[in-house]
Parts: sequence; structure tokens; C-alpha cells
Amino acid sequence: MVKPKNEKPQTQPVFPQYKGVEEISPKVYSITTFGNVGFVVTDEGVVVVDTAVHQFGELIRNDIRKVTDAPIHSVIYTHGHYDHAFGVWALLKDAEERGDPPPRIIAHENVVRRFNRYRELQGQQEFINRIQFSVPEGVSAVPKEYHYPDVTYHDRFSFRLGDLTFELRFGMGETDDATWVWIPEKKVIFSGDFLLWSFPNIGNPFKVQRYETEWAEALEQMASLHPDILVPGHGPVILGEKIQKVCLDTARALRYLHEEVVKRLNQGAWIEQILEEVQLPEDLANKSYLAPVYGCPPFVIHAIHRRYAGWYDGNPSHLFPSKTVDIAKEVVNLAGGTEALLKRAKALKKAEEVQLALHLVDFVLDNPETADLKDAHELKAELLQAKAEQTTSFIAHNIFMNGARRESQVARELK
Repeated sequence: MVKPKNEKPQTQPVFPQYKGVEEISPKVYSITTFGNVGFVVTDEGVVVVDTAVHQFGELIRNDIRKVTDAPIHSVIYTHGHYDHAFGVWALLKDAEERGDPPPRIIAHENVVRRFNRYRELQGQQEFINRIQFSVPEGVSAVPKEYHYPDVTYHDRFSFRLGDLTFELRFGMGETDDATWVWIPEKKVIFSGDFLLWSFPNIGNPFKVQRYETEWAEALEQMASLHPDILVPGHGPVILGEKIQKVCLDTARALRYLHEEVVKRLNQGAWIEQILEEVQLPEDLANKSYLAPVYGCPPFVIHAIHRRYAGWYDGNPSHLFPSKTVDIAKEVVNLAGGTEALLKRAKALKKAEEVQLALHLVDFVLDNPETADLKDAHELKAELLQAKAEQTTSFIAHNIFMNGARRESQVARELK
């Protein structure tokens, strides 16, 4: 989300640094890292909730072994994203080396479908994640080893281990395969990415449909249990009365955006108008746990619109549009050439009208036979860098920076 001019973006980290093992309740532990991990030690073995990214698997195993020598009985995936389900290899290796039975992996049934989709679209996942997470060239952006669940469920699943009950509840929000875990004897919830110390990640520009009202419903269910401790999918553990506040405020924000978008759809509004009109109420926008540092309200609005409407934007001219390059040529001709457009784009940049300047530069770049391409690519890189500095969203920032690097590289290669 672009901040008003002269206002610095918030700097709250999106992905907290590794902080080691924390005992949050007797024999209940949290590891805050790139995708939080939880584990519970019982008299009959260990239950692990999420396993972080593939690269952190060994670290997670070592942290568990610092606390307990008990066998790992079960691993629960809260969902099938790469930062929650792919460090499990190290726990399977641990069991093999110790001569223990392999831990069973439990997840919602839709995790299987997700893994199948990831494998089918491996190249696409590599491409979009490299941009979204700013993964350097030469480093894989997605793992290639999948450990499917041994046990799946449809709506609810529970089991007892030692003297504890583990209740798995299905919900939809950031994903359609999400599980949150309630341990009633401890009054502890592992929420997965239903809470992540950022505005909910709905409407990610690269990813499939996500679900705002179902997300709100899951948070309301969590709040109704009055937990003492909640371990989010990302960020620090939440304690006591603050859990109610965080859950219900986040649910209220999602329901508000849903209602405002649906109201305008019913009034015949199109997406541009909806994006212009719908703003989060100030009392919610100012909450630290709803800061737009990963997801942001405009992304959510796009997702809600996409859920209920098609891609048509209301302008008949856009139904079967001319090619962008053909439109650009006409605009350049009318403007008297690319030099005039570049001059105007630079003036707009100076006036801090960065987005408008970008559109003009694109017209120039779509006329390569007449343009000073080196100058145009350099200017676009500068404009995208400025957009990156204005945004608080990690995803948007990386999109802009990826574009800026690409434009700078092209400019360097031109004579």
C-alpha cells in the first residue's frame, strides 16, 4: 500500500529473525523463525506443529533435541506453503537415525491437492516466488522434495497423546487447506497463518484465490475459546487478553472490507471505483498487528472483487483491446515523439507523480525504434525504485525492486 507523500513506511520486519526455543507453557515450545514452529512434549512422544522452510529443517531438529530426547510422534502441517511444511525432511531423518518409527504427518486433505499443483506448476512457482521473495539467481526459489501427509481429514480431527488432546480444525483464509490446532488442557492455539503480525495476506498478486470471510470466521472461533497463549504463523507469541483483541480486530477488518466491496458491487461499481473509495477505518488501520507490511487492504479488495466478479473492468474499450504496443505508437505520434513523453515523465517524477511517470515511460519503451532506450530504461528503474521506497508491503516492494533491477540491467547492456 502506498503511503502518503513524505510519510515514511513502517519498518516492522515481515519475517522475524530466528530466536531459538521458547517454553511458552510447561512442555509447550515455540520457535520463532521464518515460519514459526511449535512442539509439545508428552509422555508418549513429541507433537510438532509446522516445520518452517526446507533450509531450516536441521535447525528445527536440533532445537527440538536441545529440549527432549523423546521420539517425534506426529507432525502437523497448518497448511502446505513452503515456509511451513518443508523442513519436515530433517525430522524424518532424525527418526531414521535414531531407529524410531517415522512420525506420522497430519494435514487437511487439500494439502495433497496443493502439493500436486505445486509439482505440476514447478516452473511457474519458481518464477513467481523468485520475484515475490527476491530470491537471488542461482538459488532455488522452491523445494523439489515433497513429503505428503500420512493422515488427512475433512473438517475436524483430534487425537490424544499422553495426557493432552490435540484438536485440528479446518479453515480457509490465506489457503484452502488450513488447519489451526487447539490444545484445551493447555489453553494453547497454534493458528498457522490465520495470524501473522501483518494485514492478512489475501489478494497476493501472484497467487490463487484466498478467502476473507472464512478467515474472519476462523479467528472468531479461536477467540471464542478464550486461549491463554496463541502461536501465530509468523511473529511473536500472543498472550492473554491481547489474543481476543488481535483475533477480533483482524476479523472485523476483513468483514468490513468484504461488506464495503460487496455493497459497491451491488450498486454497479467497477474495480477502479471500489479501490478508490474503500479505506480501512482509522481505528483498525492504526493497529500494529494490522500493519500492511506483507498483505495490505488494496490486495484484499482485489481478492474480494475477483471472488465475486469477472475480469471485465467496466470499459467496453478494454473487452477486446488493441495490443499495448499499438496503443503506445499512437500516443507517441500524438505527443510528437518519444522525447516529449520522456521530458514529461521526468517532470512528473520531479513532482513526485511517480505512477503517472511510469505509464509515460512505458509508452516510450513500447516504441523501441524511435526511443532513447537507455535513458528510458534508466528512468523506469529510478521510478520503480521510488515506488519501492514508498510502499510498506513486502510483496509490492519486491515486485518494484525486481523491475528496477531488470530495467537497470537492460540499460547497462545498451550502448
